[in-house]
Amino acid sequence: MMNVLLFGRLAEICGSNNYTFDLKDTDSVCDKLSEDFPEIKRLSFAVAVNQKLVVQNTELNDGDEVALMPPYSGG
Repeated sequence: MMNVLLFGRLAEICGSNNYTFDLKDTDSVCDKLSEDFPEIKRLSFAVAVNQKLVVQNTELNDGDEVALMPPYSGG
């Protein structure tokens, strides 16, 4: 099982900022959330595994933490 953290608009759409899944990779996590919450498909967001950004599909292990983060700005 892995913990999935959602931030910003993603958490608003899903109604929670925390989910637990038993999936094999980051693409599966994104696909599952997009299936359950189709509005997510229109958003861009970054994916991190264990606090490190990933830019391609990444295999997940039991206990991993996945974070989905919309674009942010600051100054």
